[in-house]
Amino acid sequence: MLPKVAIIYLSYNGKKYLKEVFSALDNLDYPKDRLEIIVVDNDSKDGSQEVLRKMDGITFFPSGKNLGFAGGNNLGTEHALLEGADYIYLHNNDLKLEPQAIKEAVALAESDKEIGSVQSVMKLWRQENVLNSTGGMVHFLGFGFVRDNGAKVSDVDRKDGEEIAYASGAAVLYRATVLKQVGLLDPFLFLYHEDLELGWRIRLAGFKNVLSMKSIAFHDYEFKRSITKFYWMERNRILVHFSHLKCGTILVLLPFLFVMEIALLFFAIKGGWIKEKLFVYFQFLKPSTWVYVFKSRKRSKIIRKVSDEKIVSIFTGKIDHQETSSKVVEEIGNPVLQIIWSILKQFIVW
Repeated sequence: MLPKVAIIYLSYNGKKYLKEVFSALDNLDYPKDRLEIIVVDNDSKDGSQEVLRKMDGITFFPSGKNLGFAGGNNLGTEHALLEGADYIYLHNNDLKLEPQAIKEAVALAESDKEIGSVQSVMKLWRQENVLNSTGGMVHFLGFGFVRDNGAKVSDVDRKDGEEIAYASGAAVLYRATVLKQVGLLDPFLFLYHEDLELGWRIRLAGFKNVLSMKSIAFHDYEFKRSITKFYWMERNRILVHFSHLKCGTILVLLPFLFVMEIALLFFAIKGGWIKEKLFVYFQFLKPSTWVYVFKSRKRSKIIRKVSDEKIVSIFTGKIDHQETSSKVVEEIGNPVLQIIWSILKQFIVW
């Protein structure tokens, strides 16, 4: 008997995707009696809820408010765990799966009990020969980004089952027993870095995040330059680093984190999001933020089974995100940061 899988479909104003998405779910090559499709709607205003209420074969949770990416997915995941699911698959609302996607992800997870998460390789929905993600990358200064975004499929050679820093929450299979051990997505983060932070906890507990090249998903991805987005990304980048790195590691990185902040202030002024950047600093003046960090560090210490040396071993010194790239970053920033990181990581031995 195959493991029981719960697919959490987080819906938010995605009515235009519902027909194709659920047609793909209906065509999955996985026994229907071992599959539960749980739909959480984050207070959509485009008529999605009305369509979803009429669907058969789904467990539907309409939310009265927008719970965010973490809160919405957690609502469905908590139900799945109570119902005895062996695996939970997070499914973005603008994503569709190939028929073998769940079967291949589960097969990979079952091949190694140390695997905590399996990310499906993501291609662009409208350009199936172009990649969207082959796994999440973590920069040593806290930035998270997807690997190989925008690259042609034919130009990329990734191994099935290779370890990645974290799995994208858009298309990922989590082992239920691991989630019970490390916890779910962190609702305090609300938007951005939640999957990165969970992937970090999975690795802290001694498990692996891996990529499946045989589990294929198509993502209708489009980078959106939202001013609000910069606030959440900057806030959460700092929160995650200070929540999980040991004090010695933070001290090693601190001078370079400070220099990066100066550079980011320049980019924020130039990019028109200086108010959002300053608001990030304001948040770190609030006692509640440091209470959160203290509690997160305590939780991190409880589940930790590996060293920072192990954790940072697959961090990168290169910021590689096509939509935000610039000549300054590519020709000056990245080469300098890669040299710095190649030296710095030699000092992280605890």
